[in-house]
Amino acid sequence: MAAKRLLEVESKFLFKPSLVATLQSNTGNPAFKRLEALSTHSFTDSYHDHQDVLSSNGIWLRQRKDSGSTTLEAKVRISGSYTRSTFDEITDRDTIQGLIRPYFHHLKPEMEDFGLGLLAEFTTTRQEFRADDKFAVVLDYTDFGHSVGEVEIMAEDEAKAHEEIDGFMARYPWFFMKGKVEGKLEAYLRAKAQDTAI
Repeated sequence: MAAKRLLEVESKFLFKPSLVATLQSNTGNPAFKRLEALSTHSFTDSYHDHQDVLSSNGIWLRQRKDSGSTTLEAKVRISGSYTRSTFDEITDRDTIQGLIRPYFHHLKPEMEDFGLGLLAEFTTTRQEFRADDKFAVVLDYTDFGHSVGEVEIMAEDEAKAHEEIDGFMARYPWFFMKGKVEGKLEAYLRAKAQDTAI
């Protein structure tokens, strides 16, 4: 019997930048059972699509430039919304090509982005933590002024993973704020549309 694929299960959240120092020192009330700062680094993402065909089908084709290397990735939404979602992440180029080929007659496999247009490009500075020995807590700050947090775990059972994430975030309401959350790409496209309208 084949092993199940691990899925990226995540929930986005709002956070106050003024509370990041409290997070880093683990002096919130209540404090995390265990908190480990992993890294802070910057990367540039470019998203590619044509007339929103991929994104309207729950697929995001992304090139990430990080520390001199470029990775092509297709993020495929299995379920959920921008705020609470489950993704399959595909990095094999041939598999990505097979995934997106049915949507386009003009696909150009020889080109790095398959000949699709540039939808968005921005740079993110990311702080990463591991909390309570299980949960990745990610704080992203973009070069266009948007910030958003994510709690992520890799799991086979998405329903159980979402329950665990919900319980984890509910234990620390001083940091994981409730409210309408915009993902980075969503915020970028909204800001771009507003700039175009001016």
